[in-house]
Amino acid sequence: MIAIDRDEGLGTTYERVILHKIFDKINETYGIRSIVEAPCFGMTGMPGINSIWWAMKGVQVTVVDDNARRVETVRQLWDETGFQAKVEFQSRDMLLMKYGDEQFDMSWNFASLWYVTNIGQFFKEMVRITRKVIFICVPNRTNIGYWLRQASIKQQGLNSENIEPARIINEMKKLNWKLVEKGYFDVPPWPDIAMKKEEFCEKIGLKWLANIFQKRDANGICILDYYSGRKQSMEEEILRYSFLENSPQLFKRIWAHHQYFIFIPNVL
Repeated sequence: MIAIDRDEGLGTTYERVILHKIFDKINETYGIRSIVEAPCFGMTGMPGINSIWWAMKGVQVTVVDDNARRVETVRQLWDETGFQAKVEFQSRDMLLMKYGDEQFDMSWNFASLWYVTNIGQFFKEMVRITRKVIFICVPNRTNIGYWLRQASIKQQGLNSENIEPARIINEMKKLNWKLVEKGYFDVPPWPDIAMKKEEFCEKIGLKWLANIFQKRDANGICILDYYSGRKQSMEEEILRYSFLENSPQLFKRIWAHHQYFIFIPNVL
């Protein structure tokens, strides 16, 4: 059994819940019956569990990662919920190559493109194995917090050029897939700081606010409690913080933590 920190903090839990709303719209529009998530690791939180929402809707799920130990972690987390997924290891250079043409209705990933070594080849594989929709989520490069984290991004050796919106759109256009929707999401009332809100509040001298967060979430926040049915009210409670999601585009451009792109085949 692998030891896993279940307390993801309010920020990561919030972004997962907001992601569900976009999933719901995609599912309603395109009628998704099978998906693949690859790579399955972004930057924070428990890996490989964003696609559990789809399993809850009866969709066939495949989760792919290039780290063997992380794959075992993902399998363990899925087992806890009782939902089924194929959780598979593939090396970074061979990611997605084992799957057949148009094997999945949708392929997608969340904040993980900057771990991909050859983005052009990766997109070719996504296009090849996907029938209906490719859904890409990346950190918002115009967010104030993103630029404050540049040193950390460079230190981790992440391929930040992979998450440039223009590059993503151009690569997909070359592969004859068209952009049908893009936007900003994950717009909570706190900044994009890539740490738990309690820690951030203490760092800036707001210990009293940190104490409020700690008292409110004394046992930690774990989205698995929602997925497994142990805390069905979690989504409703988290959505109390979503009042900025419908803000003007100009505000979201500098405050939203993530940006998304939805592509479909460009049928001639």
